[in-house]
Amino acid sequence: MKKTTSILLCCAMILALLSGCGQSGEYKINKDLAKAESVKLNLTGSTPSFKAMESVIASFCKLYPNCTINYEYVQDYDKSMTTRLKNNDNVDMFITKNITASSDFLPYAMELKGLGDKLNLADTYEGLLRNFTFSENGADVMYAVPLGGEVRGMYVNTTILKSLNLSVPTNYSELLSCCQTLKDAGYVPLQGNPGSFGQLLMYPYVCSLIANSSDYQGTYDKVNSCASGVSEIFREPVSRLYDMVKNGYYNYKYVEKTYGYFKESTDENSVQSFLGLEKKDDGSYVKTDDVGKVAFMPATMSLKSVLDKAKEDYHSAIEYQFILSPVGDKGGFAYLSPASGIAINKNSPNTAWAVEFMNYLFSKDVNKAFAAEQNIISNTPDALETISSTFSVSSDRVCQLGQVTFKYVFYDVMKKALTTVSKG
Repeated sequence: MKKTTSILLCCAMILALLSGCGQSGEYKINKDLAKAESVKLNLTGSTPSFKAMESVIASFCKLYPNCTINYEYVQDYDKSMTTRLKNNDNVDMFITKNITASSDFLPYAMELKGLGDKLNLADTYEGLLRNFTFSENGADVMYAVPLGGEVRGMYVNTTILKSLNLSVPTNYSELLSCCQTLKDAGYVPLQGNPGSFGQLLMYPYVCSLIANSSDYQGTYDKVNSCASGVSEIFREPVSRLYDMVKNGYYNYKYVEKTYGYFKESTDENSVQSFLGLEKKDDGSYVKTDDVGKVAFMPATMSLKSVLDKAKEDYHSAIEYQFILSPVGDKGGFAYLSPASGIAINKNSPNTAWAVEFMNYLFSKDVNKAFAAEQNIISNTPDALETISSTFSVSSDRVCQLGQVTFKYVFYDVMKKALTTVSKG
C-alpha cells in the first residue's frame, strides 16, 4: 500500500509539473504515438525494487493509455541479460552501466547519437553524457544515457550521535573529535568494506585537489604522466586516512570478527551492517536493536533508496542522514559521476516507443522528480549547481568525472594505495 501511495504521489507531482505553464522542461505529447495501436514494453533492471522508475512509467502510461510498460527485475543481471539480448527475449529497454567498446551489451544496444532530433536530450547535463560517449570508427557514439549523477559521501547514524550528545561533524577537526568520543564509548566510529572504504571516503578529496587546482591543466597532466613528485599533491588526504586507521577509528578486522559486518562489497550487505540486521540460520535477517553499531559509513548517495526500504521492511528506528564526508578543513568535497544508465534494445519491435519514453524521462521536470525519488543528482544542466545548493558546498570543492578522468596507471596506483591504507 505504501509503495502504491508513493508512486501515485510522484505521478501527481510529475503531472502537475507538466501541466504548468513553465517553458523549460515541459514535455510535449507525441500525437502520432498517442493515436497508435496498443503496445506493451518491457524494461529490465538489476534491483528488485525501482520505485522511482515505476513512478515515471506510471505517469508516462497515464499520458499514453495505449502504452503499457513493465519493469522486470533480472537476477545475475550481466550474464542473464547478455543471454536475453542475444536471444531477443522480451527486452525493449534495459538499465545498464556505461556501455563501452568492450561491453557485452554493445552488439545489442541502439546507438543513440544517430537518432538526431528523434531523441531529445536538450535538458540533460553535457558533462554526464560525455562520460557515456566514446569514439567508434572516428565518430562519437553513445549507447546509453545516464539516469542522473552519483555522489560519494557518508551516512551518519544520528541515533548513536544523539545518545552521546554529539552533533553531525561539518569538518575534519569535528570528525576526529566525534570519532574519539565514539571510540571512548566502545564504538569503531568509521566502518565499511576495506575494498571500497578508502575510495568512498577520500576519492572526492583527491579529485578536488586536481580539478580545483590553481594550475588545473598542469596538475592534471602531471598526475596522468605520474611525474616525479606527484605523490606530494595527495599527501594530505592519504595521511588523514592513515591517521584514522592508526587511531583505531577504522578497524575492519575487528568489525568483521566481532559483528560479521561488511564482509561483502554489496549495497545489501552495507545496509544490513549499518542497520544491525542479523542473519538467521534459515538465511533471513532480523533486527537486533534500534541504535546500531555503525556511526559513520562512507557510501554513495543513491544507497539511501535501499537503506530506506530496509529500514521500513525491518521496522528500524535508527535515524540517519547523508552528508559529504567531512575530511577537509572546510568540510566535504563533492564529486559527480554518472549513475547507471538506460539503453534501448536495437532489435526491439518497439524502438519508437522506447525513444519516446526516454524523451519523457529526460525532460527536465520529470528527471528532477525521478532523481529526487532515486536519491541521485538529476541529469539536467544545473547538476553541479544542484550539488552546491543541496550540500551547501562552495564551487571550489565541487568537481565532476569529466575533469579528472585518470589514465589507468594513476587510478590503479591510487586505488591500491587507498585500499592498502584502509587495511592498515
